Amino acid sequence: MTADFLLVSNDKYVKNLGICSYSILHNMCPEVERVRLFIMDCGISGENQQRLREQTARFDNAEMFFCDVSERIEEIGQSIRSGWHPSIYGRLLAADVLALCPDVKRLVYLDCDTLMDKPVTELFTMDMQGKCLAAVADADEDRRKSALGMPENSTYINSGVLVIDLPAWVERGAESRIVEYIRSCGEKLQYPDQDAISRVMWDDMHIIPLEYNMMWMICDSDIPKLVRNIQPFPYTADEVKHALHHMKICHYSGHDMWTFYGITPIQARIFKKYRALCDWRDERRSFETPVKFVLWVMKSVKRLVLGDLRFQKAE
Repeated sequence: MTADFLLVSNDKYVKNLGICSYSILHNMCPEVERVRLFIMDCGISGENQQRLREQTARFDNAEMFFCDVSERIEEIGQSIRSGWHPSIYGRLLAADVLALCPDVKRLVYLDCDTLMDKPVTELFTMDMQGKCLAAVADADEDRRKSALGMPENSTYINSGVLVIDLPAWVERGAESRIVEYIRSCGEKLQYPDQDAISRVMWDDMHIIPLEYNMMWMICDSDIPKLVRNIQPFPYTADEVKHALHHMKICHYSGHDMWTFYGITPIQARIFKKYRALCDWRDERRSFETPVKFVLWVMKSVKRLVLGDLRFQKAE
């Protein structure tokens, strides 16, 4: 079988793309005969593209393709002032990969701040029950549903991991519908791409288990308290515990894995594992401000003292 993945990046986040793509290739099962990584290029230099290709070439069955979407994402992004980089819209342009490989049927999209830690081959073969998309419910589901006026029986999802049935995506005009919603309601959207995908595609969405997108706030929380305080929480305490112990994709949810700023001990262990293996292993930590450095030191000391207690509690 062929496993097709979609990622989006620019030069600022290319080291995230490097470690993320390595984690994907590292976790391919023997039954996967070919892996194709489609990169939505939002401004990646030729030098960094070559570096990514060289890392990919270390795997005999892997190919990497670049699709320049810089102008198209700028066009979508200029209609609203959200504070988010326009690259967040790259996932909406999934159909562009058909110009490179017309045989693509199913894509697994991953944010560049995710790391795959176990094979996810089943995402390419599972029954999506006729739905166009599959995703994990977001931990902040109920509040965002209310803000967006979503139906009671709908689910607000986290767009960091998406399984896309590409023929259905094209046939049902998903891209144009989502983009139109962003343009018409953009100023009201807190997370423009995620809000729009959830609101527009709610009735064409298959919900998958939490272990396929373990978000930072779930890794960093006392599980019973989390489930009790966020009502209705989309997963039970047992489902959260199961996901912690069978995590397939770890999502750093915007926190800086390279500085360990804001990430949990569980996430730090996974990051260290793939940093040591990928071609970006020698990248140094960098802090945008002195305040972030001080906060990082404080969090590091706290974790050294407390250890990984939350994960132990889950056991």
